[in-house]
Amino acid sequence: MNPNDPRRQSRAPSGRPEPSIRPGLSFALIALLVAGVAGAGFQFVKRHRKPAAVASAPTAPATGAKPAPVAAAESESPEIGVLAPPPLKETTAVAVAGKGARSTEPTSVAPTPMPEPSPQSRQLVASLSDLQRVGRSMTPEQAAEWKQNLQQLVQQGRDSVPAIAEFLRQNKDVDFGSGVSEALGYGSVRRAMFDALAQIGGPEGVAATREVLQNSADPREIALLAAALDKMAPEEHRQEAVQAARDALAMAASGKLEGADVGPLFEVLQKYGGAAALPDLEQSMDQWKYYATAALAQLPDGAGVPSLIQLAQGNTSARINALEMLAQMSVQYPDAKGVLIDQARANKISPNLWPYLVSGLVGDEYHFQSSELDDTLRRVRPDDVKTTHVAFGNQNLYTAPSPASLTPENISERMTFIQQLETMTSDPAALKALQSARDVLTRRLPSTAAVTP
Repeated sequence: MNPNDPRRQSRAPSGRPEPSIRPGLSFALIALLVAGVAGAGFQFVKRHRKPAAVASAPTAPATGAKPAPVAAAESESPEIGVLAPPPLKETTAVAVAGKGARSTEPTSVAPTPMPEPSPQSRQLVASLSDLQRVGRSMTPEQAAEWKQNLQQLVQQGRDSVPAIAEFLRQNKDVDFGSGVSEALGYGSVRRAMFDALAQIGGPEGVAATREVLQNSADPREIALLAAALDKMAPEEHRQEAVQAARDALAMAASGKLEGADVGPLFEVLQKYGGAAALPDLEQSMDQWKYYATAALAQLPDGAGVPSLIQLAQGNTSARINALEMLAQMSVQYPDAKGVLIDQARANKISPNLWPYLVSGLVGDEYHFQSSELDDTLRRVRPDDVKTTHVAFGNQNLYTAPSPASLTPENISERMTFIQQLETMTSDPAALKALQSARDVLTRRLPSTAAVTP
């Protein structure tokens, strides 16, 4: 994105017991103290507390180096930047007591009234989250048994919901290592429980999922819950998901989610808020301009194009980011193409910026590395993926071509547009960058025959 931004980096009292305590009360007092400490460890994290580390959401380390221009990186082997999983451990999920993060005194959300969990469902939930049973490695037989227990929990239907909700209210989680995650199909116990609720569905599944959404401040969890609700009741709870994302983003903006990757929150705003999320994206520009401009570019029906044009024609630090996104959208939206033509004709694109526009000109699109709603990374060739880490705001993105940008027709349109830009500049750096874009499109053309948009 911004080649001049130095923050952008590429990747990949302990005390004694009082002697006055009578012996007959000491054991009772000690038991109460132990129970209080143990219980406090799994309470909801209030809005004024920092989030606990989530083992299943690794972040690439900062390298301190400036990114190479996209054109020059085409022949390099990109690194996705996924770290080795930390040791298996029980963690505390990031949660909040109520909504209204923008207010000074958020209201508390009471748990949804539910019947007492049955002994069988409670036992199944306990077996799924038992650290002694879920280790760093599992035999195929152990993995099959775990999955069978989860399936039994789902098959009990709405009778399982109270036990699942009871576990989720404890705000506990067990993050699996990569090997166990692959064997079980889930990265953590909470993720498995979310999926179980989605499979059970019905009013009970929806109510339990909504309760967690209303109390969660974890960006990835909010995205997962939003997707689960939309699966169970399409379009009915999108505004709740958007509000949860707004609240969590407001917390992050005030420093209450220090170190968290808020990319999934922008995904929720973009996917479920649509054009109504424009004010939220624009207001977050100062703190997360990379995420905000990427989300603007992904709004349906080009709803973010006017905002990007305004940024591109202005003098803010987000101007360069907006130009990158407009290059990405140039073939699909004439207004985006027109702005780039005007900027090139007026010589307002500096020489060191042109290499950064190549990625968009060849049809690569920006995506969130921490995505929970987008499976693009699974569907593209590793050689076509380029990653970017921005230390400020902990922003992590990658670029990859969309299927639509690999059709012969799309490539031909992009070639024509690049030739048009070449006639409007005599700057050697610009011409070199545009030629490299043509080279990329030429290499992609033979592989488009079997590609369906």
